[in-house]
Amino acid sequence: MHKVAWSSSHGEFLISDSYYFSVLEKEAQKRGIEIVEVADFEELFSYPVVVFNYSEHPFEEGEIEKIEKAVKQGKRVIFTGHFNNKDNVARICSEVSERFGLRLKEDEVVDGENFAADDCRMVITSRIEAFGNGVKKVVFPYSAPVEILSPEVRVVLRGEETSFDGCGERAPVLAAERSYPSGGSLVLCGSCLFWDNYSILREDNLNFSLNLLNFC
Repeated sequence: MHKVAWSSSHGEFLISDSYYFSVLEKEAQKRGIEIVEVADFEELFSYPVVVFNYSEHPFEEGEIEKIEKAVKQGKRVIFTGHFNNKDNVARICSEVSERFGLRLKEDEVVDGENFAADDCRMVITSRIEAFGNGVKKVVFPYSAPVEILSPEVRVVLRGEETSFDGCGERAPVLAAERSYPSGGSLVLCGSCLFWDNYSILREDNLNFSLNLLNFC
């Protein structure tokens, strides 16, 4: 059984909240992935994958250094944000992710043609550039755009040409990854809602979510 640490150390949405995450937890279990809710920051890095899903409490310098070390030594660390810097989450994510050459803009992504549930902020994209096994389309709700600061960062998801951010930039990046020779990486997602119960069974969100978590 492959294990994933789901942080509760910085005020995150909890995997144990079955109203939001029962589908992800159960489907992951079926695929041999056990998601473990972990409150102790140091303990997180005993797992191969660490998820910080909507962190509301800022990270101290020593914690950021611990994340950097863990990634460079072979861990996958996933940060998820939210649109328009709600609850200051985009800024909190960026304080960590900027060390890896990417950050969340304090903005939103909308699409007037490719969207779900009559909501232009629930953007749908077929532009999956990584973690795409069994994935043709993903619903990525209420996403902040990701700004890439380093050529060593690769795009994971990009919006369709019909999508744009508040500055009018077309096809903004929705998720990106910085990888290291160790196999470790930091993944930054503009949305924290793509794998909740409302979205995860739309399009190929389930497969995309499990691809992110499946790291052996």
